[in-house]
Amino acid sequence: MSLWSKIKGKGTEFKGPQPVGLAIMRNLPASDMIESCSVAGPGFINVKLSTQWMAKTHGHQPKLPVKRAVVDFSSPNIAKEMHVGHLRSTIIGDTLARMLEYSKVDVLRRNHVGDWGTQFGMLIEFLFEKFPDGEVNDQDIGELKVV
Repeated sequence: MSLWSKIKGKGTEFKGPQPVGLAIMRNLPASDMIESCSVAGPGFINVKLSTQWMAKTHGHQPKLPVKRAVVDFSSPNIAKEMHVGHLRSTIIGDTLARMLEYSKVDVLRRNHVGDWGTQFGMLIEFLFEKFPDGEVNDQDIGELKVV
C-alpha cells in the first residue's frame, strides 16, 4: 500500500499497511452505494458495490452499434518473468469484455501468449550443439526434458 510507505517511521499509531487499510475502511461514510468492504493482503481495500444501487442508477443497457467484438488481453511474454503489469491488462480486458457482454455484444475473448522466439531459438541452438550432424532419435529427444 503506497500510503504506508509515506507514513512509515513517522510516529503514527499504525504498525503496518493492513492497519492503515482497516482504518480507512472503518472511516468510509455510510452509503447506499456500498454493500460491503474488506481489507486483503497488505492493506488492499475491497469495496463491493450494492446490486440494488447499481440496478437503480445503472439499470439501462446501452445499445451499441456493434454485434461482435474481439477483446485481446493479457499477452504476457513467456520469455520473461510474469509481473503485476500482466494482471492489470488482464483485469482491464476482462472488464471491457464484461461491459460489452452486458450491452448484448457477442464477445470473443482472446489471450495472446507473447514471444516464443527466444525459447525456440534456445532449443534450436541446443540441438545444433548437441547434434551437429543433425541426427536425432527418440531417445535423444527425451533428454531435452532433463535439460
